[in-house]
Amino acid sequence: MKTLFPAASACFVVAFVASVGLAESSLEATAQRAGKNVSEQPISESSASADPASSAEPKQTELSVAPMHHVTYPDDRPSWLEIEPDLQSPVHRWVVTTSGAETMEQCEAELEVLKPAAVALYIKETTGWVCDDAFLDEQWIEDELVDRRYVGTLQMGDRQLHEIAVELTFDADSRKRIRRAMNNSVVGERLRAMAGLFALALVGLCCTGGVLGVFSRRYAS
Repeated sequence: MKTLFPAASACFVVAFVASVGLAESSLEATAQRAGKNVSEQPISESSASADPASSAEPKQTELSVAPMHHVTYPDDRPSWLEIEPDLQSPVHRWVVTTSGAETMEQCEAELEVLKPAAVALYIKETTGWVCDDAFLDEQWIEDELVDRRYVGTLQMGDRQLHEIAVELTFDADSRKRIRRAMNNSVVGERLRAMAGLFALALVGLCCTGGVLGVFSRRYAS
């Protein structure tokens, strides 16, 4: 009995010391986790607060630079340049505008191509006639059809380009000339067709005469 009591006391002391050590270690682990969470929270908040600013800066940079193909016209650009082709009024109107070019010479060269093309398209739209290039006289277009002209600049992105526009007008006299040329063209095509048929008939007649001559000589012999 005397030996059992000291042994039990020793076991109780050892168990008490072990439980105290376990409790201290658990408290230290809890304290470390709490400190880690507290230290991470300001970092996440600071990163979250920095993200909107960093994301806003590229947007401001993008908005400050104009797109490459964005076109800006001057305030004094005439309004008639935006008018659609008018084929109902007593005087028909058709606006021809060049695209932006680096030099004025390029604009002039482009305009010389666009003017006869616009006249040919107008004739096809109003009469259905596909005119030939010989009718699209440059001097006639410039002297009789060009009514108004505009020379200016435009801004495409960060580049300044040149622009030329003309307004073509087709009055009663111009339309009469077009119809007269169309009628002459139709008559000429008919005459050419008749001449072709006549040539074929003549060739056929000659061939028939030759064949008949051969047969007549054979029968005569």
